[in-house]
Amino acid sequence: MENSLVLKESTYKDLKEHLYPGNNLEFAAIMLCHYGQGKTSFRLIVKEVITIPSDKCNEQKSNYLSWAFAEYMNPKKIEQIDKEGLSIVTIHSHPNGYNQFSKTDDKNDKEMFHSINHWFDDKRPNGSAIMLPNGEIIARTFNNTGKFNPIQKILVIGEDIKIWQQSKKKNKIPDYGLKISQTFGKGTFHILRGLKVGVVGCSGTGSIIVELLMRNCVGQLVLVDPDVVEAKNLNRIINAKKVDVEEKIYKVETLKKAILETGIDIKIDTYIKDTKSKEVIEALTDCDVIFGCVDSATGRYHLECIATAYFIPYFDIGVYLEADSKGGIIQADVAAHYIHPESSSLITRGVYTSEQLTSEGWQKDDKDYYEKNKMTGYLKAVGEDQPAVISVNMQAACLAFNDFLARLHKFRLDDNSEFTIQKFQLVQGHYFNEKGKGKLSPIFKKYLGMGEKSFLIQQLKQDEKD
Repeated sequence: MENSLVLKESTYKDLKEHLYPGNNLEFAAIMLCHYGQGKTSFRLIVKEVITIPSDKCNEQKSNYLSWAFAEYMNPKKIEQIDKEGLSIVTIHSHPNGYNQFSKTDDKNDKEMFHSINHWFDDKRPNGSAIMLPNGEIIARTFNNTGKFNPIQKILVIGEDIKIWQQSKKKNKIPDYGLKISQTFGKGTFHILRGLKVGVVGCSGTGSIIVELLMRNCVGQLVLVDPDVVEAKNLNRIINAKKVDVEEKIYKVETLKKAILETGIDIKIDTYIKDTKSKEVIEALTDCDVIFGCVDSATGRYHLECIATAYFIPYFDIGVYLEADSKGGIIQADVAAHYIHPESSSLITRGVYTSEQLTSEGWQKDDKDYYEKNKMTGYLKAVGEDQPAVISVNMQAACLAFNDFLARLHKFRLDDNSEFTIQKFQLVQGHYFNEKGKGKLSPIFKKYLGMGEKSFLIQQLKQDEKD
């Protein structure tokens, strides 16, 4: 089981400033974390950091630290933590640069977490971490049998995406990965190999994103789409064939087969479901990054619920193409939006509206009611299928994918915060980028980083049962 610890960027910066104030002494803090359970892994989502000041330390050196843990974990605080279902992860600095837990760390942690694990009736994971001078975090959990288990991935999610993978094993770079390594360096190549990326919507833009992820040697893919390949898809789904239409092959299976035939080493999980499926939510919880290639307000809303609850960076891709029915093009726009825990939301940016969510819900659940109220103007009309051109889809997909690479491996001259929104208007020949407009939607802010306890996630899972 591969597990992760994830922090939003502002929390990480504050934590680093506390642990490394510049005096070459060890410092400590306590991270309280919400929990996210996926299909094959869990993630600890840092909610709050309690810093330990120097005057509360019994002894403080460059290679040793002693502090009164019980002073911060009094019975009232423990009761509160238990009630909220939070996990406890202690963290301290190693200013001498020692890049692993010391024997003293092992001894102290075993004594401490033996007690901590007995405070709670459930089997929630608790653990400890160290931060190195370069900001890298190494973490582990401690189970009830007294065994330490490494947390394989530490992620810091913000305008940049920082990922530290705890596996020290670095396999030889295959020939098909050499160009990627030459461009972005071995470090970024190995990060890409260790990533698990979800792609929701595997049609026009989604199939291109899948192709880009595969050709850039991402290690694992989670493909989500409930539909089969149709004849109208043959001009825009990468690798779709006439036989797929005739045999009613699902889009995710068509893409999986094409990828496996390349011989590139990649693991692929497919889900023939939509975004409110409990199974899909759990599969996406396992992902380090999500690409949304959906054209509905409902799909975007669901993905924002998942991304904000579990602190998963989310890249949204949109295409708007309007033909005049006379062989001309009135408008052709593509957009790539980036969502992270401290950014504005798609709904506050105007990408979709609450009225669209309502209309799509009624269209699906009660078509007669929808048609009646659409005519009277009480419900917004749900958009018809738009014309689709693969070159326009490619433009949109590449905007989002290159944005993903830039946040993983900083190569832009300007800060990544300047590229939260990217748009290209083909008819006008106009490209522009900007910071995210507005603020995080109140509904997402309320449940930000709550993992399993997010009411929005519970509601999505309940909707599937209903």
